[in-house]
Amino acid sequence: MKTFVSFIRTESPEFRGKLVAIAVFAGLINGYAVSVAISTANSLEPGKLQMRELLLFFFALAGFWISKEYVLNRTTTIIEGIIRDIRMRIMKAVRATNLMVFEKMDRGRVYSVLATDALTLSMSAGAVINASSSSFMLVFIIWIIGVNSLTALGITFVFITSAVYFYMVKSRTVHSELAEATRYENDFFENLNGLIHGYKELKLSRGKSDDFFGEELWGLIQRTAKLRIKTGKTMNQSIIIGQTFLFFTVAGVLFLLPNLQPADISAVVPVVAMVLFAAGPIGDVVVAIPALARAEAAINNIYGLEKDIEAHRNEVEAYAETQPLQEIEFQSIGCHDMAFSYPVDKENGKHTFGLPSFNFSLAAGEIVFIVGGNGSGKSTFLKLLTALYKPDQGHLTWNGEKVTDDRLASYRNLFTPIFTDFHIFKRILGVGEIDEDKVRSLISKMDLTGKTDVSDRKLTNIDLSTGQKKRLALILAQLDNKPIYVFDEWAADQDPNFRRLFYTQLLPEMKAKGHAVIAVTHDDNYFSHADRVLKMDYGRFLEGEHHTHAFEKA
Repeated sequence: MKTFVSFIRTESPEFRGKLVAIAVFAGLINGYAVSVAISTANSLEPGKLQMRELLLFFFALAGFWISKEYVLNRTTTIIEGIIRDIRMRIMKAVRATNLMVFEKMDRGRVYSVLATDALTLSMSAGAVINASSSSFMLVFIIWIIGVNSLTALGITFVFITSAVYFYMVKSRTVHSELAEATRYENDFFENLNGLIHGYKELKLSRGKSDDFFGEELWGLIQRTAKLRIKTGKTMNQSIIIGQTFLFFTVAGVLFLLPNLQPADISAVVPVVAMVLFAAGPIGDVVVAIPALARAEAAINNIYGLEKDIEAHRNEVEAYAETQPLQEIEFQSIGCHDMAFSYPVDKENGKHTFGLPSFNFSLAAGEIVFIVGGNGSGKSTFLKLLTALYKPDQGHLTWNGEKVTDDRLASYRNLFTPIFTDFHIFKRILGVGEIDEDKVRSLISKMDLTGKTDVSDRKLTNIDLSTGQKKRLALILAQLDNKPIYVFDEWAADQDPNFRRLFYTQLLPEMKAKGHAVIAVTHDDNYFSHADRVLKMDYGRFLEGEHHTHAFEKA
């Protein structure tokens, strides 16, 4: 309960003062209505309408209705607002990390927190808040029981204490089991991602498919289900003890009170009535027990993820996200004495790969091709050039001036990339007014008519083949109309006609408009369409057949 209360008070100041007071009032006025009903039952006279008690009862009922509805409605609004803010806060924190941290991030854990844990909190918090209000009614009822008989109060206290102790013992087990179940859920989301992106590979290999579905999916689902069943049974025991507490208390008052305190025998009927009236709020509390456990587990998962993301917070990235974009005419960019190494391998203590010191320049209206085998460093170079990776040494320049932190976002804004792992958003983003006729013209030019269209800034279909997706990405890149285009193996999945269109028509058109183009390619038949061709090998830029003076020895 401490975790939940701390979370609520931290995330929303509205759960103090007025709202808490009204929640307390709702519980107490409900208890008062019960006491009025029981008191009236004990003083009934045939043929006599007890108007005063009737009015008190209905006023109490109206007060309960209005106050409880207000508390529940405000609680719903506040809880959903908290979830909204947490989701946005986590996504902003992810946005403020650098690419290298993001690439290593546990995506399954992020999905689980933003989806499963947020939904769990949404569904559980309302039950917990409702039970909190009902608990005040229970306090009032217990007080009335004490007024009628201290012995009956003692009997009730014994059973309440026993139920609370049992719950506390079981809750420790539940919390640890829910935490373990969450780890399984994170792994499941990660494996589900593997199923979606690795479907073709699994389809073509029975061994891989059987292994993946048997262990990574089915095995994990089974372990999660067994753990949740075990946790559910523990929660069920808590629910049963909460519900049977009512009957044990009634039995204690009926059978023990007359023997322990004969003078209080007249209190048996009103006390039993009070206990039975407590069934409703007791039910609320019982339902809240597993809900509270799930809510606190979700809170721990949310705060745990935020803590881990915050540990990798990059102040430069956070600062760059707040800086206004500078609209400066692009003339040139450059890399000066830049070098980069990936983090040290924890197993052998060595750097896995890197680019030694190099210099590079690119001017407006220039086309540069990058060639080299797999693993030669081409993609790493592009990430350094576009400022997605931070170099270990050296710096970038823009129009001859050093790219400082306050210009980082503006520098990145020069580029429109199509990386090998590119993604197409269904809604056309970052573009002002959209001329849909122009978009359809480009769609026709790329032979995508009938396969996709544009409507209200949205693409009607992005479920296309790899080559078609790349052509669609090129359309979106042209709509961006940025000074520099970056293409990483764009032509690799195109048929000969579109390769020829790309190299002989589209690239010259970009050049004629003053755009610079950097393209990773292996199409040596079209090297003549580049101003420069640069070759990379194992992170180094080689001198040789395709080398030009763009790269110089450091």
